[in-house]
Amino acid sequence: MITRLEATLGRSDLASSMVLLARPKKVNLTSNPDEQTISFVVGYSGSAHSQAALDLALCVAHQTRLAKPNPVMVHVVYVVDKSRPRTIANADRILWQARCLASEWRGSLDAHLRIGEVATELSTVAREMDAEVLMLGCHTAKHQLVRRLADHTPCSVLGLPQ
Repeated sequence: MITRLEATLGRSDLASSMVLLARPKKVNLTSNPDEQTISFVVGYSGSAHSQAALDLALCVAHQTRLAKPNPVMVHVVYVVDKSRPRTIANADRILWQARCLASEWRGSLDAHLRIGEVATELSTVAREMDAEVLMLGCHTAKHQLVRRLADHTPCSVLGLPQ
């Protein structure tokens, strides 16, 4: 899977440069584990690297569906930063693009449009959806957004650097 992503992005070092902030998920013993929805959250901006993160999430979701009886959902989150309101005009196009990518995988996708600070909104959606992992494209392993998510996100964070 990672090898296909490396070929798509034209890189050979993706696996070694990925950022993983691992957080063990707390097991909910009150309900049937085979009925709990497995959720993946993707921070999506329409960039090539956020598309790679979405593609990885959809691929992992597909593989999870094959291996487990649980329902699996990918949540795509596009956040309009309050300081840049002109980006809201792109929201429909960007979320439509994400839905098209998901249809190729025949996966379940839920699109979220949020307005606010990016790290806060991504963390909020991850918490609300009880996500297994939050995936996003980032510029470097020390990307500022990844560092902010490390402190506030209840699940693991996977960053795919350029």
